Amino acid sequence: MMTPRLELVRLTEDHLPGYHAIWSDKNATRWSPHGYCKTLEDSRKWMSELLLSTNPNGDNFAVIIRKDIDPDKLPEKRSESTILQPGAFIGWIGTWRTNPSPEVGFIFHRDAWGHGFATEALQGFVTMFWELKLQYTTLDAWCDTQNAASISVLTKCGFVMEETQDGDHTLPWMDPPLRDSLCFRVKRGVKIDMWSLAR
Repeated sequence: MMTPRLELVRLTEDHLPGYHAIWSDKNATRWSPHGYCKTLEDSRKWMSELLLSTNPNGDNFAVIIRKDIDPDKLPEKRSESTILQPGAFIGWIGTWRTNPSPEVGFIFHRDAWGHGFATEALQGFVTMFWELKLQYTTLDAWCDTQNAASISVLTKCGFVMEETQDGDHTLPWMDPPLRDSLCFRVKRGVKIDMWSLAR
């Protein structure tokens, strides 16, 4: 799946280095109850749950900056970063579970934050999901009530808040550690212009 700046490719073991670069970052993973991965082997085990061989009902993708991208469409690169380059792994997106209903999740490298990549990737994924999974008419996403960045991405992509779950997960590094969640849902037929999102 191609979007204006990104390519979504099926997640494989070859993506482990990029996956670990994200999941070993305490800040990037602070909203995940799983927490960060201390070692490459920790990331390998965590990623293995998303691979097609282990999770045949899931649709999990590496988010890659297109190799043929116009350099003018990339943000100015930080001098110390090599992440925002053509061909770079910048995130993961996918339905890590489908029971009782399909649920999408995503996470991105910190250097990719604030440039619209998550919004662009999610809209591309949703479009692809409806094409791949004709049996579903809704797609859910859950996030912490204080995760403003994810809430913004979801609403831009047509997700609507459906319900709140109080005290349904714990993040020991947060204050308070007992957290509340929001459930967002998008229905088949909601359309967003990906090209306008990337401008």
